[in-house]
Amino acid sequence: MVARSPQGKTVYDVVRNDVPMRHWTILAQDPSILGAGGKALTTTVRVPSERLERGPKGFRVHVIDYDASSDTFYRARDKNIDTDPYVKVTDIEKLVRDPYFHQQNVYAIAMATLQAFEGALGRTVPWGFPTPSHQIKVAPHAFADANAYYSRESESLNFGYFPDQDGKQVFTCLSHDIVVHETAHALLDGLRSHYLLPSSTDQAAFHEGFSDIVALLSVFQSQPVIDRLLAPLTARNGRLAPGNLTASKLGGTHLAELAEQMGAALSGVPTSALRTSLSIRPDKRHYTSARFEEEHDRGELLVAIVLGAFFEVWARRLKPLLQGHPDGLARAVVSEEGTTAASQLLRIMIRALDYMPPVDLTFGDFLSALLTADLQLYPDDTRYRYRDILKHSFESYGVSPASHGRSDGAWDPPRASEFTLAGTHFERMQRDPLEVFRFVWENKAALGVEPNAFTRVTSVRPVMRISNDQTVLRETVAEYVQQLTVYGSELTHMGIRRPEGMPTNRLINLYGGGTLVFNEYGLLKFHIATGVKSPRQSDRLQSLWDRGYFAKQPSASARIASLHRDRVLRPHPSFKEAW
Repeated sequence: MVARSPQGKTVYDVVRNDVPMRHWTILAQDPSILGAGGKALTTTVRVPSERLERGPKGFRVHVIDYDASSDTFYRARDKNIDTDPYVKVTDIEKLVRDPYFHQQNVYAIAMATLQAFEGALGRTVPWGFPTPSHQIKVAPHAFADANAYYSRESESLNFGYFPDQDGKQVFTCLSHDIVVHETAHALLDGLRSHYLLPSSTDQAAFHEGFSDIVALLSVFQSQPVIDRLLAPLTARNGRLAPGNLTASKLGGTHLAELAEQMGAALSGVPTSALRTSLSIRPDKRHYTSARFEEEHDRGELLVAIVLGAFFEVWARRLKPLLQGHPDGLARAVVSEEGTTAASQLLRIMIRALDYMPPVDLTFGDFLSALLTADLQLYPDDTRYRYRDILKHSFESYGVSPASHGRSDGAWDPPRASEFTLAGTHFERMQRDPLEVFRFVWENKAALGVEPNAFTRVTSVRPVMRISNDQTVLRETVAEYVQQLTVYGSELTHMGIRRPEGMPTNRLINLYGGGTLVFNEYGLLKFHIATGVKSPRQSDRLQSLWDRGYFAKQPSASARIASLHRDRVLRPHPSFKEAW
C-alpha cells in the first residue's frame, strides 16, 4: 500500500500495522536521478520501530561501515540514532558527501525489503547463514570496486565505490535497486538455500533474475520514480491521454530513457538489468534459443518477462478508470495505479517461493508457483486477470507452466486418499521437522521419494496470509531435500545421461526434494517435487559439465560476486537483429 507522510513523500506501507512504525528518508533511485529543479529525488520507507544502536544496528540489520580497501572504519551517528535528520534535505551533493546518510540509506532499504518479504509470506524470514544468526552485516563502503554482493560465509551485504569517467566517486550503496537486489539475494538464500547449488542454467539464472525483479518492482513502488516516468507523457493540463495509457506506451521509449539515466555510471553492476531487459522483445523461441543459454542472459530474460507483465497489469488497471474520461486521466491517478500494480506483483513474486521445488527449479516451475500462489489468496481474478497476464507474458517468451494437470497452469493438488496421517500429529507437524519427516517416511511411495537417497527435512514454516479483501489463508510449508551419491558409471542404469567426457569413476551428487504445503486441517494441499532420478538430472549434469563446475566449485558468495563481476566485463548484447 502507498500512502503519504506529513512531508508529502511516498510511504511504503510494507507490513505489520499492529506495531509502531518509523519513517526513514532514502534516495528513490540513485544520485543520477534528480527531481524538479535538480533537487534530490528522495522518498520515505516505513518499517517497524525498534531499539537502535550505533550503526544503525537493529535486531535484523547491523550496518558496519568498514572499508577493507583503505582499512578505514567510518564512525556511525551516536546521537539521536532513532531520528531521521534528512527529511528536509534536497541538496543531492550534501547527501552524497554524508557517510551517515549512506548508512541510513542501506539500513532503511534492507529493512524495508525484509518487511516486504515477511508481509508477503505471512511469517518471519531467516537469513541463510551456515551458523544461525539473526543479524546481517551491511558494509556501505566495503571496498573500492564497481561491484556489490551478498556473502553467505561472512553473513554480509557488501557495497563498493569507484570513480566514474569524470573522476567523481560513485557509491553503489546509494542505488536503491542495488541495495534491494543484494538484500533479495540474502533473503532468497534464507528461504531456498539449495538454489545456490550448481544446477541447470535456469537455477543459476534465477537468483540474479529474481533479485532484479524484486529490485525493479520495489523502485516502481516509489511514486517519485513513477511520476518521473510519466512526466513526458503528461499534457499541460496534468492529464495523460488514453493513447498514452497502453502497456507499450507506459513501458516504451520514456522508460528506456529513464533506464539509461538510472545509474549511468553504474554500468555492469546489478542496476543494468532494466536497460538490458527492455531490449528483449517477446519471441517464443527465446527460452530454447542458444542466445539465452548463458545464465546472465537467461536471468535478464526472466526480468523482461515480468516487466512485460507489470506494464500490462498497469494498463489493465487503468482501463475501467477511462470510462467517462475521454480526455484521459490525471497523472496522480495513473501514478497511484502504477505503484499499486508494482506492489501487488511484488507480493505475488515473493509468495510464489512457497510453491516452488527446493532444488533444480525451472522457469516453468516459477510460473506454476506464481499462478498457484495468487490463486490461493484470490480465487476470483476476473477484474484485472493478473494470472492470465502473467501466463501470457511467460508463454510469449517460450516458457510454459511446469504443471500440465490444469488448464490454468497452477499446480494440481494431490489425491488426499493416497496419503496417510497415521502416527503423525498435525499440531507438531506445523513446527517440528521430525514430525514432518514422519509424514514423509509413512508416505514414501505416494510421494515418490527415492528410498536409497539420504532424506532430510530442511524447514517447517507455519504461515498466515491476508488478502486485500481480508481473506485469511493458513498453511504450513515444509521442504525436504534428498541427496544420492553415485559414480558416473551408474548414471546410465538410472536413466540419466552421462555427459560426454565425464569419467566413469567420478562421484556425482544428485539432488532432489519436495515442498509440502498443508492446509489448516493438516491435509496435504500440494507436493511440488523433483526426484534424484528425474529426467531433469540429465540436463542438470550436462549444464554443469559444460560450465566446468566439476573442475572447481566456488563458494556461494564467490558465485554471486562472480556473476556481478561478469556483468561488468561482458558487453551488453544487442537484440535488434532478431525481429
